[in-house]
Parts: sequence; structure tokens; C-alpha cells
Amino acid sequence: MLAAVPSASAATDGTGGGEGRVDHRTYRTSTGENDYLVYVPKGWKESDRLPLYVNLHGCGTTAQEMIDASLVNAVADRERFLVAYPDNDGQCWRAVFHHPPSTTRGGGGDADIIAGITRETMSTYHADSNRVYLIGGSSGGFQASAMGATYPDLYAAIGVIAGGGYGTDFQTCQSLTDQNAPAYAPSAVAEMGRRAHVMPFFTIGGTNDVLGEQPAPGGCTRRAYLEWLATDNLLKPGQDGDTFRDDPASTVTGQEPGGYTWTKKVARDPKGCQIAERWIVDGMGHNWPGDAGDPKGPSTAEASWSFFKQFTLRGGNSTCHG
Repeated sequence: MLAAVPSASAATDGTGGGEGRVDHRTYRTSTGENDYLVYVPKGWKESDRLPLYVNLHGCGTTAQEMIDASLVNAVADRERFLVAYPDNDGQCWRAVFHHPPSTTRGGGGDADIIAGITRETMSTYHADSNRVYLIGGSSGGFQASAMGATYPDLYAAIGVIAGGGYGTDFQTCQSLTDQNAPAYAPSAVAEMGRRAHVMPFFTIGGTNDVLGEQPAPGGCTRRAYLEWLATDNLLKPGQDGDTFRDDPASTVTGQEPGGYTWTKKVARDPKGCQIAERWIVDGMGHNWPGDAGDPKGPSTAEASWSFFKQFTLRGGNSTCHG
């Protein structure tokens, strides 16, 4: 039903271009087990307190394939952060089906499993709890939106690649209009509950992907962006002039050598505080943009980390309070 995010051209060295090590681990609960991989960057010491980047695969894809396609580990070596890759044994993360236990906290579904893996990784590798980030592709993108709503107390920022917003599924996100996507924002705020805070978010998708930035019908990633922008504006009430919105002066375009053209949009408030980044890749289909996923696109590994590292969980969750 959903194409896997990494392509057949993905690297196969096992470490995704990194010089550190990949640890194979198992998260155990009373109801079952989930394997996951942790990339430990070269030179890591137990005394380190490194950031943690959690990377969710898509349908029909494994954690190892996500390592191979995303090449995040090479960035982790240079920038000094840990990477966790939860594995659902090639199955879809079930937020893509709007599976209630996987889109609510305490439901015993995928949201709780991923949160448990995140916490176990933080504990085992002494990660900095103030700098934990999560991104996902395809069904992992839907699950990333679910994690932002169910566990805002864990993640300083989230990212959605070719996926949808909170409360939508594979079908409904395609049938939405851009105008009604913000109608899902109140449900995200309600799920956050007393843990609610403004959630920085990063999106990237291709214009030839119904789950990405394809013009209607389709455009799930674009609508996830609009929903999260509306969610953050509900969490940051104020006068119209105080709201987060696209900043035309910050819009940039580019082209990868021999590859796709792209546009990057930035959302800020009038004080210049950034909350979001939206990448639109012209002509790209359903894949991890750039790196070994689709090398003709901009590097999602570089772009997402450049965005994430601006934010801290206790820092007000905007670039004005990082």
C-alpha cells in the first residue's frame, strides 16, 4: 500500500556511512518485544551527554534499511549525537491507519513502544534529555505526528517526511483540503493535555508524491505542516500579529547538482522566532529525500539536524529561547 522510504540504491555498509558502531537492542514489555538499533558515534564515552535523534522507518522497511538510506549516522559523527532506530519488523507504524492505541498515550500501542525505546536509549547512553528529537518517513511520518501529540514531554522537536498530521490516516490526509487541515489541531492539543507546549516541526516531501507535497488530490505532508502550524498557534495564543506564519523573506530556493529543485519555507512570529521549516522538492516521489534514499534531492539528514539542533525542550521551544 505504501512504498518504503529508502530506495533500492541504499548504502549497505551497515553503519550508514558512520565511523562509530551500531548496537542491536531489544525493548521488552509485558506484552511483547521490539528490536531497535542505536548508532553510537565514534569516540563516544559514558561521561558524554549527547543529543538523541530518533528515526522511524516506513512500511515494508526495517531499521537497518533506514540506516542505509538516510545516512544520518555520518552527520551524527560530525555533530556528536546518538541515533535510535526503532524497528517494527517491516510493518507499518500504525498511526498511518489512525489506530487509537498507537495515537494515544497509555494505549499500549506504537506511541508507547517508541516512547519506551526513546527512554531506554536515553538511560543506557546517558543522552541529554533536553535535546531529544524524532523524525519519521511515510508511516513513520504519521507516527512522528502522533509522538509530538502523545509525548511532547520527551521531544524538543519533530519531523515528518512524506507523512501526515495528527489524527489523519493514509486516506483522510489525501482527501483534506489545505483550508480544513487546521481543523485537526484541537485534537492534537487535547492529546498533549497538561504536557502541551509549542512543538517545533520540520517537514519535507516531493511534488510527485500523494503523501508528500503533490497538488490536490494528495499533499499529506503539506497538510501536516498546516496542522502543526495551527496547533502551535493554539498553544501560543495572542493577537493576530503574534502568531507563527510563513516568513516570505526567509523563503529560499535551490537545486541539487544534476538533481531536483527545491523550496524551503520558514515559519516565524513577528519577533523572528522560528518554529517550523517546510521543504518542497519538485518532481520527487515517495522516498527519503537526498542521501542514499533519493540522491537527487536535498540531504534530509543535514537539513533536519540543522533545524533540530536549534531547539531544546526546556528552552521555550523556539529559536528565541534555545
